[in-house]
Amino acid sequence: MSDRTKNAKRNIVFGFIQVLISMVLPFVVRTIILYRYGVDYSGLSNLFASVLTVLSLMELGFGVAIVYCMYKPVAEKDEEQICAYLSYFRKVYLVVGLLVLLLGLSLMPVLPRLVRDATMPGGLNLYFCYLFFLGNTVISYVLFGYVSVIPLAHQRRDILSRIDLFGSVLQCTLSSLVLLLTHNFYLYLLSLPLSTVVHNLVLAYVVRKRYPHIRCRGVLSEEKKKDLKKRVCGILINKITGVSRNSIDNMCISAFIGLAVTGMYNNYYFVLAAILSFSSMLCRSLMPGVGNSIVLETPEKNYADMRKFNFIFMNCGTWAVTCMLCLFQPFMKTWAGEDMMLGLPVVLSISAYFYILLSGEICWVYEESAGLWWECRYIMIGEAVANVILNILLCKFFGVTGIILATVVSVFTSNMILFPRVVFREYFKNGKAWEYRKDHLLYALTMLLAAGISFFACHMVLPLSMIDRANIPMCILCLGGRLLISSSIWVMVAWLLWHRTERYKNALSWIGGVIRKKA
Repeated sequence: MSDRTKNAKRNIVFGFIQVLISMVLPFVVRTIILYRYGVDYSGLSNLFASVLTVLSLMELGFGVAIVYCMYKPVAEKDEEQICAYLSYFRKVYLVVGLLVLLLGLSLMPVLPRLVRDATMPGGLNLYFCYLFFLGNTVISYVLFGYVSVIPLAHQRRDILSRIDLFGSVLQCTLSSLVLLLTHNFYLYLLSLPLSTVVHNLVLAYVVRKRYPHIRCRGVLSEEKKKDLKKRVCGILINKITGVSRNSIDNMCISAFIGLAVTGMYNNYYFVLAAILSFSSMLCRSLMPGVGNSIVLETPEKNYADMRKFNFIFMNCGTWAVTCMLCLFQPFMKTWAGEDMMLGLPVVLSISAYFYILLSGEICWVYEESAGLWWECRYIMIGEAVANVILNILLCKFFGVTGIILATVVSVFTSNMILFPRVVFREYFKNGKAWEYRKDHLLYALTMLLAAGISFFACHMVLPLSMIDRANIPMCILCLGGRLLISSSIWVMVAWLLWHRTERYKNALSWIGGVIRKKA
């Protein structure tokens, strides 16, 4: 138990540092591209990244499934079985890399259709740019990418966090130097696969040095392969839905509206993704403990824990949404300039999207920990299909706002209606899905009240017109003032609505126990 606690603490600490650095450094690179090259260059990078993210579905979720299957042999110190899984995974990744390469090359004839009016910024060659991104993705698979499952199976995510941190610093430093010193976008694109090569070589060296006894040898039994393939099918469907959310959004914006708007939208999504990365890290940190509790405790005990975690998580989410709504436009005006800003409907839609994503996180933790991938497969397929169809339909009428709202509708249906039904039917079995949804309705009303009051208060006290990029101290003052106003109003609203309730007292007790290291 002490080792598990130590590993969890290390994972959280280094995961937090890695997420923070990985958020700041790409922000620097993105800023350089925006200021030195223009929004079209940024939109081009986002488009290719989205296309290749879809192609990465060829991985099929084998990585997650392999790690899941390796937990037992690692706990039992069954070295032969561990090595057999690793050997199988290496073959899978070589095949995946080859498939991504072939499919990526086959997409080249249709690339001009993904760029509105087929115009490229600065006379760049569309195909050359795409090949750099494709090569970077292929290298990430074929060059020792498979060894990452070893520390994950040993609950040492912190090892990967440190190596990823090194890779992020290397890539962003190299990219920034190239962009600033050479003004050659092709050299910047070349720096991406070069950084990946160095990252993967360091990964292979560190893992082999720490786990010298684990090598690719042996063969998996047919029974193990069959079990693995079933898990992979469920995970793959989950991955398809996750990819369809932002990547399909990007491709629709680029195809129907243009590269410039794609770049502008991704400035907003960049901030959203950075905040989501912290919430995802917290959920991944909860997952091992939840999985252990599912094995050892009753569903009733775990349901009580889920309500407690949900209360804490959604109140933090309310604060995040409130601050996001009040700070998004001032931040964008300060960072990118007024001509790079999208309208208020887009900000409202993105804030709603963020809140809906957060609303399903704790339920997702219990779904993953209980291994309900296969049971949720039809929900994931339905969400992906609905998202694509609604993207195309609503884009024609509402533009970027319509594309975001399409994703909001599909994710809301999954997170609030369908996923809870499966989790409560398959695991909790207490018929209290209605209570779970009632809780979320109350949390949503709290969010609307806090966010609405904060937005109008900020608009009256520190209007957007006060932001002047030529006056940086004033920009910082306005951003800090809006943060203070929105945070203060959130605290007051949350306290007034919840401080007399039992869930509020339970949450405070649990948080206090964690701080005192007794929980």
